[in-house]
Amino acid sequence: MTLKPIQTALSFCMAAAIIANATAFSQEFYVSPTGNDGGPGSREEPFQTLPRARDAVRQVNEKMASDVIVHLRGGEYPVSEVIEFGPQDGGRNGHRVIYKAFEDESPVLTGGVPVTGWEMHDSAKNIYRASVAGDGFRQLYIDEKSGIRARTPNRESLTTFGPWWKATVEEKPVVLIPNESWEACNGVEQLNEVEVVMISHWYHQRIRIGNHSETDSGVKISPVNVRGKMSKKLKFYADSYMFFENALAFVDAAGEWYHDESEGVLYLCVPNGSDPNSMHVTIPRVETLVAIRGSVEQPVENLEFQGLTFQCSNWTSPSKKGLNVTQAVQPVGVSALSWDNPDWPKGIVRAKHARRIALRHNVIRNTGAQGIEFFVDVDDSDIEGNKIYQVAANGIIIDTQTSKNPSADQQSSGVAIWNNHIYQAGQDYTNGDGIFTGNVRGLIVEHNLIHDMPYSGMQIGQQPGGINSVGCTDNMIRNNHIHHCTQLHDDGGGIYTLGGIQTGSVISGNYLHDIAPGPYAGTYPIDVIYLDNYTSKVLVKDNVVNGGKAAERNGSKGNTLLNNSQSNPAIEKNAGIQPGFTPRQF
Repeated sequence: MTLKPIQTALSFCMAAAIIANATAFSQEFYVSPTGNDGGPGSREEPFQTLPRARDAVRQVNEKMASDVIVHLRGGEYPVSEVIEFGPQDGGRNGHRVIYKAFEDESPVLTGGVPVTGWEMHDSAKNIYRASVAGDGFRQLYIDEKSGIRARTPNRESLTTFGPWWKATVEEKPVVLIPNESWEACNGVEQLNEVEVVMISHWYHQRIRIGNHSETDSGVKISPVNVRGKMSKKLKFYADSYMFFENALAFVDAAGEWYHDESEGVLYLCVPNGSDPNSMHVTIPRVETLVAIRGSVEQPVENLEFQGLTFQCSNWTSPSKKGLNVTQAVQPVGVSALSWDNPDWPKGIVRAKHARRIALRHNVIRNTGAQGIEFFVDVDDSDIEGNKIYQVAANGIIIDTQTSKNPSADQQSSGVAIWNNHIYQAGQDYTNGDGIFTGNVRGLIVEHNLIHDMPYSGMQIGQQPGGINSVGCTDNMIRNNHIHHCTQLHDDGGGIYTLGGIQTGSVISGNYLHDIAPGPYAGTYPIDVIYLDNYTSKVLVKDNVVNGGKAAERNGSKGNTLLNNSQSNPAIEKNAGIQPGFTPRQF
C-alpha cells in the first residue's frame, strides 16, 4: 500500500519518537542488510543502511552522556554513492560515535556491483560476454580476487607483474615500440583505448595511444593527452619497460577481461570448464565509500569505525587522460589541493579537518586508488590493527597535500599507525607505498607488518629542495617488520625518507629484510633504510637491515646512524604486529 503524503510524514515522526524513547535508556543502534530504514534501529528491528543510522545518531549526539554505538550485522551493504560524515556526526562531551561489527559477524561495505547474465562469446578461447553499460572501471574481481585487465605480454609474476618489454624514448613525449612488440597491436580495432603501461625507475606512466607512425626501427607512439607525460629529462627513460593493456585482442588467458565502454559489453576469459554465471564477478562503481569531511572552523571529532570491511572502489581518470605518477602515485601536472579533483587518486575511506578519528581492525581491500587517506589536517587520530591489501595505489596516505611547512590547517599531527598488516599495495599504479606521509608532525608508525611491495614499504617526508625546514618533525618509526619491497622499481627502500630537516624524528627497532632490486630495476640505488634528497637530523639506530644497509644519499647529511646490524634476535622478535600493544588511547 502506498502511503499518502500526510501518512508518510506521520510515519517519520513516529519513527523519530521511537528513536528518542529508545535512546533515553540506551545509546545503541543496529543495522542489518535485511533491516528496514523506517524502523527504530533496535536490535529486533534494525535499520537497513549506514546513512539511516548516521541520521539517527544526529538526533541524540548533541547531549551525549556516553558513547553512541552503531552495531552493523554481518552481510553485504551496497554503497552506490559516498557516505558523508560531517561535524554533526561526531561524538560530543568527550564521548565517541562508534560504528562497529556486531560481535563476531562480518559486515561488508562495497562499492562494487555484480555482473550477471553471462553468455558464451568465443568457446575456443573460453571468453564470455555480459552487458555492462554506464561509466567505466579499471578493476574487476572474481570471487573477491583481482582479475587482469587484458594485456600483452600476459602476466606471469604476481610480484613484478612481468614480463615487461623494453621501451625506448628518443624524443619526448614519443615512445618507440620495437616492431616485434608492435605486432601484438595488429588488428586492434580501438587502438586509441590501448594503454602503454610504462615504468622508469620510480615513475609509472599510462599512455593512451594517440598518433603513431611506422619507422624502420619501430612504431612511434605519442599520447592522446600530453599533459604531464614524459616530465623528466630524456636520459631518465634509458631504463624503461612497458606492456600493452586494454583491448579485446589481448584477452587470451584465464582471468583477463576487457570492457568495451562504447558498446556496453564486458568480456571475460575463464578457465576451461568454468562458467562465470557460477562465480561472484563484481566491478567497482564508487570512488570513495566513506568520507569524513569537516572544516577548519568545525572539524569532525570523536568518530570511529571498527571491524568493518571496505571494498571495491573506482577511479577512472587514467582511462580518459592517461597518467604519469612520481613516487607514491602522485600525479605529475595535477594539483592535490582540491578534495574533489577527479584526476587525483582518492581513498576508499578518506578524511579531512578531523580530530580523534579512529579506524580499528577493519579490512581495506580491492581499491581502485588509495586505501585509507587522511587528506589534510587530521590530528590525534588512530589507524590500528587494519588489514590492507590488494590496493591499486598506496595502502595508507597521510596528508595528500604535501607542501613544505604547511600551515596548521593543512598539516596532520599526532597520527598513530600501529599493528596494521599491509601488503600488495601498488597493484595497478606500481610505485605505490604501504604507507606514505607528507610533511607531517608527531607521527607514530609502530609495530606494523608491511610486505610484498613493488616499491617502498613506506615514505616519510616530501620534496625539500635542499637542506630546508619542511615542517616534518618529531616522527617515530619504530618496531616495524618490513620485507620483500622494491620488487619492481628502484630508488626506494623498506623505509624511505624524502628529505628536509626532520628534527626529532627517529627510526629505530625495525626489522627489515629482502629489500633488493628486482629484475627490472634500473641504475638507481636501493637501500634497506634510504635517507634521500637532503634528509637531515634523523636518528637511525638499532635497526636490523638484513642484506643491505641504512644510507644517506643525494645531499642527505647531519643524520645519526648507530648500531644498525645484519641480525639481532631481540629486535627481530619485537618487530611487527604485537597484539595488545597501544601507543596511545583516547
